[in-house]
Amino acid sequence: MAGLRWLAGVGASPYEAWGVAMGWAPATAFSHGARLVGAGLAGSCRTRHGHGSLLYATHAGVEAAGVLAVAFPRQPAPTSWAHLEACAWTAAWMTARGRHVIGERELLTDRSWRGELEWLERDGLRRRGHRPDLLVGLTADGPVLPVEVELAAKSLKRLRAIMALHASWIAARKTTAVIYVCGPSKLADRVRREGADFGLEVARKTLRVELLDSVRNAARAARADRLHEPPSVVTRAVS
Repeated sequence: MAGLRWLAGVGASPYEAWGVAMGWAPATAFSHGARLVGAGLAGSCRTRHGHGSLLYATHAGVEAAGVLAVAFPRQPAPTSWAHLEACAWTAAWMTARGRHVIGERELLTDRSWRGELEWLERDGLRRRGHRPDLLVGLTADGPVLPVEVELAAKSLKRLRAIMALHASWIAARKTTAVIYVCGPSKLADRVRREGADFGLEVARKTLRVELLDSVRNAARAARADRLHEPPSVVTRAVS
């Protein structure tokens, strides 16, 4: 049930990331996942060839877990697979390190984390609501930091609008920093470069940027430490 609550709050996850978050061996994660699917509390969706499946809480599972959500989950669409996987691995990394994670589905019910973006494109003014992908804190009732997971480059003006939102939250003392988890290193460099215009800088500790591969490897290493197993190749530990 603890694993179901994590799924219901964070959203769809690869079995491995889910197991890492919960501190389970791979076989244990698959066993628990199969039991939840068999009970109708979770669903499983096959993704790209060689990338395994995504496990997600069903309508019944969300209710059983007691996680509030504006909309109940459906089977993940192919266009969302990569982002869901990345968010799940980021949440698993934080959870495995003992952090309290508030997932995207839980954020749906909290209007205080919905910002309004406005930016100008060639075809006119754009307006859109925006929420972080995750929130992370040391404790359930303490301060939290927003986490943005970026796999592909957004419009530069939209990215800057999001950064302006985070800068406004920092100025209002709602947060103290923002964490970006990026896919390619070029995107991470872009985040650092553009963030500086809004006072979001690594040196000032108002910005932290990590690569998804490093996050994934660090999450696996954290699970290995908990299970006293030799970890797979870890390119760089994430502090």
